[in-house]
Amino acid sequence: MQKRRTAFSVGDWTVYPELNSLRRDDEERRVEPKVMMVLLTLASRTDHVFSKEELIAEVWPDTFVGDDALTRCISILRRVTDDDAHAPRFIQTVPKVGYRLVAAILDLPSADQPALETQKPTIEAHPPEASPIVPEQLAAVEKRRQFFIPGLVAILVAAVLAVAALYVGRRRSDASRSAGEFRTTQFTSYDGEQTQPAFSPDGDRIAFVWISDGGTARRIYIKRIGEESMTALAPDGGEQFSPAWSPDGRRIAYLARSSDGLGLYVAASTSDGAAQKIFIPQEPSHWDQGALSWSPDGKSLIFPDHNGSQPNSSIFQLDLATRNVRSITSPPSGWEGDLNPAYSPDGTKIAFTRASETAVRDIYWMAVADGRVHQLTSDRMNIDSLTWSSDSGSILFSSNRGGKYGLWRMGLKSQQAERLSVGSEDAFEPAVGPRPEQLAYAQGLATWSILRIGVREGKATPAVFERVLSSTQQDSAPSLSPDGRSFAVQSLRSGSQEIWISTIDGKALRQLTFLGGSLTGSPSWSHRGDRILFDSRPDGHSHIFVVPASGGQPTQLSFGNANDIVPRWSHDDQWIYFRSNRGGRWQLWKIPGAGGEPQPVTTGDGIEPQESSDGRWLYYTRGDEDGIWRIPVAGGAEVQVSKQPTSGYWGYWQVTPQGIFYLDRSRTPGAIRILNPDTGATRLFVELQQTPPPYAGISLVDEGRVFLLTDENDAGRHITLVEAQQ
Repeated sequence: MQKRRTAFSVGDWTVYPELNSLRRDDEERRVEPKVMMVLLTLASRTDHVFSKEELIAEVWPDTFVGDDALTRCISILRRVTDDDAHAPRFIQTVPKVGYRLVAAILDLPSADQPALETQKPTIEAHPPEASPIVPEQLAAVEKRRQFFIPGLVAILVAAVLAVAALYVGRRRSDASRSAGEFRTTQFTSYDGEQTQPAFSPDGDRIAFVWISDGGTARRIYIKRIGEESMTALAPDGGEQFSPAWSPDGRRIAYLARSSDGLGLYVAASTSDGAAQKIFIPQEPSHWDQGALSWSPDGKSLIFPDHNGSQPNSSIFQLDLATRNVRSITSPPSGWEGDLNPAYSPDGTKIAFTRASETAVRDIYWMAVADGRVHQLTSDRMNIDSLTWSSDSGSILFSSNRGGKYGLWRMGLKSQQAERLSVGSEDAFEPAVGPRPEQLAYAQGLATWSILRIGVREGKATPAVFERVLSSTQQDSAPSLSPDGRSFAVQSLRSGSQEIWISTIDGKALRQLTFLGGSLTGSPSWSHRGDRILFDSRPDGHSHIFVVPASGGQPTQLSFGNANDIVPRWSHDDQWIYFRSNRGGRWQLWKIPGAGGEPQPVTTGDGIEPQESSDGRWLYYTRGDEDGIWRIPVAGGAEVQVSKQPTSGYWGYWQVTPQGIFYLDRSRTPGAIRILNPDTGATRLFVELQQTPPPYAGISLVDEGRVFLLTDENDAGRHITLVEAQQ
């Protein structure tokens, strides 16, 4: 099928295929490549009604995806073109058939083709002269302290899917199955996010977590395969995570967080009766990524938790008869710990991830009989979640080892990773069912933007929200230059997360770091405007780096087997504050601006450290607590000055001479307020249009006249079901 490569008009939009953008007057909206491919396919045949199967075959020719992937692309096209599905002017849905482009198509004469170099944002992606990242003074390497924290994708051969070997791990003499012998369907398609699928023991039902109402509600539901009705698990008044079925299918265990605290609960799978709290965990250790597993013999549950005052997590086993709990793994001291536990179907093994740092995890497995631990992967990438194959011989997992998160399989004996033929992009949380070829996983992504907010404080004029950057590559954590003309941002645009710099209007964008593979983020522009701090993980642990804002070779400033994250400059750029676990627990530390020996600053946790403009106070948030604290820079007791921002939103505040700008989530969708830390008085700066995503963050200069905010929209994950063709 011949697709257009040059610019053309559709309705009142001009489409630039090579730039993945649409323009109308002075407005430009960018889309991801797959969305553009859907549009180009629809535009290739005027008035033709494309079936869903035709579109999927054209856009995803070598990948098996569910209808949800196509539906999401259509939804994005309608949003960016201001189309209405009920009164379509751009794309029409033809019920039970497919889609067609109804907007008029007009080829632009060659003389009218725009000069693309002047239309598109300038994107520079040329790395500096090839040379290793070398610290300026190796003698400055600190003494070692306590620990803490793709090649080619396997493809189909000769049009035959080795489905059993690729994603269920069943070994049969006729292991190869043709593509027509199994089917993928969209199991859920509700608003919000549906995640963490778990099959019932008979394979008839799937329990899952539904995050709805703008992320304010997180509940477990049960839905029978082939039916649309579903039931909610017994309510407990809190957020619910990680459903795990009992072997007889009569009960579901889950983890929950509410105003009453944390809890491990068991409820009837029929939704009859109240849930029973059977254990109180110490901390919520990545519960949203698969944190609970029920043993096949029905006698125990395993989950990650903390042992006493230990800062890292271990895998704990709860005996359901005695309610005794014990730690069964021992991660290295100083690492983040062990996460994502899962019993094998035969009950002889336990798989889990071991994290040197949050974004650096590898897969391990332990023999239940003797407790021996074996390392399976050594990627130093991130493992989002994992499960076992039905024969207990392989582990399926979601990882970014190949760039985007996708599903992989690795046998315990072969130790060779194979990419699955399903769930190859933006796929998470695999679950294997008891029936042949039965697999479920969560799939989806979001459009991330950097918004510029125009507001005149105290004026009745509504605020203006302008997208200056927008993509599906998680553009986030903006840090403005002191003059407000540019900003740094972390982004996955290059395939791995790196630091990029953009002009304030988003029209000129260049890549600043080229570390490749390791997670690089948390940019912080110096007050002098000449340097940018960031953290990166080249060796499995996170370290602090600095790079000239104009570009060049980064210099590593912190070292060792600890994790140093989220660096921030002091008010005069003479010191660098950062969060670190080099003392055996999370604290704030600091080093001289040119590098040197780290010094502890706080005795307890702290993140996103910021000095007041006069250098008298150091303010900070905490990783798992609500609020902002401060201590005198010269030393003294800490004091909490605010109950906002809430836990998980530690990047949404900034200290200025006018006060502390912060995200107030006491009401949905939230607002930016200004706090006087001396009096506690607050005033409204701007009401937000929607709740931003967690973690990072805001940045402002010039009393808020230049204000940037991380935004996420079209966020959605839905569960895809794979089954053998009947």
